[in-house]
Amino acid sequence: MITPISWILLHEPQSEQADASVPYVTRPDDTYITASNEPVASRTDPPSVKPSTPGRTPTATPSGTPTPSAPGSPTPSASATDTPTAGSTHTPGATPSSEPTRTGSTSAPRETAQPTKTPNAPPPPPADNGSMTGDEAALFSMIDDARTSNGCASLGRNSNLTGGARQEAVDRASSGKVSATGTSSAAAGGDDMSAQAAFNRLKSQSSSTILNCGLSELGVGRASERYCSTQLVFCLKYSTRVSWVADFNQ
Repeated sequence: MITPISWILLHEPQSEQADASVPYVTRPDDTYITASNEPVASRTDPPSVKPSTPGRTPTATPSGTPTPSAPGSPTPSASATDTPTAGSTHTPGATPSSEPTRTGSTSAPRETAQPTKTPNAPPPPPADNGSMTGDEAALFSMIDDARTSNGCASLGRNSNLTGGARQEAVDRASSGKVSATGTSSAAAGGDDMSAQAAFNRLKSQSSSTILNCGLSELGVGRASERYCSTQLVFCLKYSTRVSWVADFNQ
């Protein structure tokens, strides 16, 4: 009896296909399977089968195909992709902000320097009007016009000069010594003498004073005094003596 190993060696194929044959397999019933000469290489694996829910037929899932979900579950859909627009900083999935996007510089605006307020300077004192009455101001204007016509500058008014001239006129009207001429003052007077009559008297008696261009300011004073002009045993007539004084200052 030939042993199984010796028989196998005697019947071993000698062709080029022996390397690709399937080895013999001994079955329990001691029956031999004839070897196949078909090559084993390049066999395609069967598609994988994904187990499904009991009661449903398993379906082969090709590669790249989404797997159906269980009944009742939402069908997966392609998520919408937010396409950013030019200049937009929106991030997909982020909650849009209601506040508009600011472009340009985000630096705080510069504060404009406010001009410093200078305390208001006190207004200049009002021009000195000479504090003269209407009659006194009338004689002042006559003298000033005569001086400017003679080439002198206009005279300034001086309240202090007016006060001094007025007090001197009171004294002269009381004493009766109404006429006087000095280097910076002149006086004239008479019964009920008007401003025009006083100017005529001053111009004829004291022209060198009232037309002196070296004098720059003037104050005019007027005063009156009632006196007895006719007296016998008692006063028969009363008259009013008026005194005018023009006081200048350099």
